[in-house]
Amino acid sequence: MTAGRATPAARPEPADPAARAGSAQRRAAAQEGVARSTPLAELNAHIERAAAAAAAREATPSGGGPWPDLRSAQRFRETWERIAAEGQVQQARARAPQNAGPLNPQRLMLATLARMGELSPHYLRRFLAHTETLLWLEQAQGQLKQAAPGRGVVAKPVKAARQKK
Repeated sequence: MTAGRATPAARPEPADPAARAGSAQRRAAAQEGVARSTPLAELNAHIERAAAAAAAREATPSGGGPWPDLRSAQRFRETWERIAAEGQVQQARARAPQNAGPLNPQRLMLATLARMGELSPHYLRRFLAHTETLLWLEQAQGQLKQAAPGRGVVAKPVKAARQKK
C-alpha cells in the first residue's frame, strides 16, 4: 500500500450526521438495485433507510447531536417493553394445549419462556424481538413466493455417487 492512499474499505465514516445519512442513502440505493429480490435484502435496505432518516433527523443546524431521552421516558419505554413481553408469554400460555404431556414441544417452549422471563426479563424481550424478526422474514419470503410462483429456485437432481468395485 502506498503512503497517502487509502483503500475504499479503510475510509472512515464521515463525522457529520448529514454526511453519514447521505452515504447511507447511497449504499441503500445501490443495494436496492442489486439485491432487492430476497427478504433479507429488503430488511437490510429498510434498516439502512431508517438509519439514514434517523441520522437526518438528529442533525441540527448547530451541528450538535440530539438531546438524550429523559430518564422518565426511558423507564416508561422499558416498562412498556417488559409488560408487552409478559403479555405475549401470557397469551401463548393461554393457547397452550390442556392435556399436553411432559415432553410436548409447545409446553416445553412455554415453560422455557416463562423461566426466561423470571431469570432475565431483558433477555426475554431481546429473544422475542429476534423471534418476531425471523417471523417477519418468513412471512416476507412467503409473500415473494406467492408473487412469483413460476420463478422459484429449482434444485438440480443429485447424481448418485459411483461405487468402486
